[in-house]
Amino acid sequence: MGTIEDYSSGRILASITKAVRFFDAPEESPTDKAQVIRIEEKIEAFKPKVISITEASAYIREAETVALGERVCRALHPESEFTESVFLDELAEAMIRAGKARVATADEAEASLKGNSRHPIIISMVSGKYQELCPSNRQDCVYWRAEQRGMHCLKRKQA
Repeated sequence: MGTIEDYSSGRILASITKAVRFFDAPEESPTDKAQVIRIEEKIEAFKPKVISITEASAYIREAETVALGERVCRALHPESEFTESVFLDELAEAMIRAGKARVATADEAEASLKGNSRHPIIISMVSGKYQELCPSNRQDCVYWRAEQRGMHCLKRKQA
């Protein structure tokens, strides 16, 4: 699973870059099976879930610290639409210290997510706790890219 240090130092980008390169490659060959398994395991550690704005608001309201910062995946796709992730608690504090996010009120964080309502919100576990809310861009997000390659990693509510 990603750690707060991975995020605040930028090391998380190295892992995402490897996965994106794999997803950009032509259809996998049988020798890529081991890599598929490694990527699935790494993604699963984040326990990513697609959640509603109501659920996202509950996480935001329960947090001690809230911050807004550029989506982590956007560093790999600077041409993509700008949207902000919401970082919570210890991750928020670390991202603020690293200059990668700014302090936000709960209202500001909710408004940011609502302003990007056409993007599904994904919550990810960082250092063992759900601390990242992202209005995901389906073309750039490592989770959506994994789904497109047949890796069912995003948990959704059962209808």
